Amino acid sequence: MTFLETEAAWARLCSVRSEADAGDAGLVRGPDGRRRWSEPASPEARLLVDRYLPLCLAGPRLTIAQLGQSLDGFIATRTGDADYVTGEEDRRHLHRLRALADAVVVGAGTAVADDPQLTVRACAGTHPVRVVLDPRGRVPLDRRAFTDGSAPTLWVVGATGERRPAPPDGVELLTLTEPDAFAPHQLVRALARRGLGRVLIEGGGVTVSRFLHAGALHRLYVTVAPVLLGDGVPGLRFDGTPVMRDALRPPVRRSTLGEDTLFELDLAAPRPGAPLDGQHRDTGEARGEGEHPVDHGHGQPLTRAEARGAEGPGGDPLAGTPAADVQRQRHGDQGEHHQGQQLGQRSV
Repeated sequence: MTFLETEAAWARLCSVRSEADAGDAGLVRGPDGRRRWSEPASPEARLLVDRYLPLCLAGPRLTIAQLGQSLDGFIATRTGDADYVTGEEDRRHLHRLRALADAVVVGAGTAVADDPQLTVRACAGTHPVRVVLDPRGRVPLDRRAFTDGSAPTLWVVGATGERRPAPPDGVELLTLTEPDAFAPHQLVRALARRGLGRVLIEGGGVTVSRFLHAGALHRLYVTVAPVLLGDGVPGLRFDGTPVMRDALRPPVRRSTLGEDTLFELDLAAPRPGAPLDGQHRDTGEARGEGEHPVDHGHGQPLTRAEARGAEGPGGDPLAGTPAADVQRQRHGDQGEHHQGQQLGQRSV
């Protein structure tokens, strides 16, 4: 018997953005109401539907975040070494999230310390627009996100009054002047106005924590590796509640990624694993935002780029050394503050 394998199943899922697309991809509803492949499929192909179809069907407005950490809550050692906290299967999961996003966002500290590529290489898919949040304009222009040309980049800076060098081709410089322009909801709106409505917040820990605490995330993925660091760069940190009964307890799904455990926290839907609500409460969709592509100064819209990466049979990554941007969020983000970036109260 011939089974639908991982590579072909993933290629079909990447094209799904509506219920009609799901049907065209060969997904049907079972007696329990859940979507499944209409043909015999491998266990890995079935798992892809369970894990990623809710994101595919979430609509044009979606903000998710991802972190990989040790069992005791650190994303890197005290020296910033994070190669690698989590394993190869989590790397593939991260790249799949990138492939389903319009934009992938990192803070200045991560861009400086890790020099990430932020592209899709461990699976087939389309590169998202790379967004570097840099309120003080301190990220050097020799970083790979600015120079490698593999995907467009949006360099978001604050109005410091300093003259900035012209960015390289393929990089748009966006200067935000409002006092609260770097607040999470404001950033989501700014990206949506440029057609980047599906956003992955990838690092570092401070940036992800701010989006979480501001109530700006639909879903959070935290992968925990069975390793103890004892000390290091923390993952999620924000002003917590003084009493346990008021702690944030979102619906959660757990699954394994090799030796690691993936926690999928649903911050928008009332039930674990329920399809995400495609209407983010604060993206400004009702005002028609998100309909205009970015122009990076040469008359060309800043849009997603086709990835060259692909999976081999059974979902195995193609040969090659992984780039050093996987799960590396380090000390640099810890001090990245700007007016309007302070953690606010979570919306309930």
